[in-house]
Amino acid sequence: MQCFFDGLVQYAKHNKGLYLSVSPNAIYQEFDNDGQPICTPKKQILDTMCSLGFTHEPFKYGMQDTGVTVWQYVKKIDGQTYPEISKSYHKMAKQYLKKNKLYQVNVRELSREELPMFKQIIDDTAERRHFLSKDLIYFETAYDKFQDRIKFVVAEVCFSKYIQVATDKLEKANRDIDKLQQKRETAANKTRIDKQLSELFKQRENHKIRIEHGKQMRIHAGKDVIPVAAAMFIIMPQETDYLFSGSYEEYSEFYAPYQIQDYMLQISQKLGVKTYNFLGIDGKFDGTDGVLKFKTQFEGVAQQLIGTFDIPVNKFKYNMYIKLKKLIAR
Repeated sequence: MQCFFDGLVQYAKHNKGLYLSVSPNAIYQEFDNDGQPICTPKKQILDTMCSLGFTHEPFKYGMQDTGVTVWQYVKKIDGQTYPEISKSYHKMAKQYLKKNKLYQVNVRELSREELPMFKQIIDDTAERRHFLSKDLIYFETAYDKFQDRIKFVVAEVCFSKYIQVATDKLEKANRDIDKLQQKRETAANKTRIDKQLSELFKQRENHKIRIEHGKQMRIHAGKDVIPVAAAMFIIMPQETDYLFSGSYEEYSEFYAPYQIQDYMLQISQKLGVKTYNFLGIDGKFDGTDGVLKFKTQFEGVAQQLIGTFDIPVNKFKYNMYIKLKKLIAR
């Protein structure tokens, strides 16, 4: 290891580098959903890097835009069947997925020609949540380079199916009401039947509201099938990485991002992937991280990575650089 890093430093010095910065892809500690440690810190890598002359930067919190993940959320799926994986979800995720079936949310993979649709969803979300999107060529290049290892997944709603499901449920409710009303005429105890009828009347009204709501959404959208959420994933032999995602806020009632994650967990399990990596979180467990709240619905663990180590290449210029940074910060 000493020889490897000495070589890196010499290479950087030869190319007039100021300092060398290294961020090992190594886990420092794991935490549960409440931020409680579930293992001891792995200080061996930290100590080893420092013994090689590197200085460890202070641990960071918050989402980073440098390309280096400092906190991530993962679900370990090695050796599990899909039913076992889905059974482990939080009860709210299970409930949302159940609603997806009611809402007729369909998940499919996008072709290269459909990537502008994907980018539009990402751009809309980036503007709303204040993060940087990518150019279309970035997604097209990723599609070309990773080929069968990359998936752009979209969740769509078909309003005609949505309306038809609600219509079928309305007709069933009407039939059940008719049967109970006939039964009530000769029943000795009408109280129990009245309670059942009251519940069916509520259901009937809800189905009517849903039908009208579906019609209004279709009019507003101007088409029958619309994309409501999308995400980008890269599948490697050891893990699936969840990289980019977005959704249209006006269609949040469909809980489409949950359907997308469930779809990709199924794909990952079939391919024998051991770890499903949701990637970045803030590392704060005080309820302010909405991204963490979503990811914990799938019941995994939070991981703090080892972080970044620096070593000067040109010590004199590096010291001047640090002093100037401090002056500018003041």
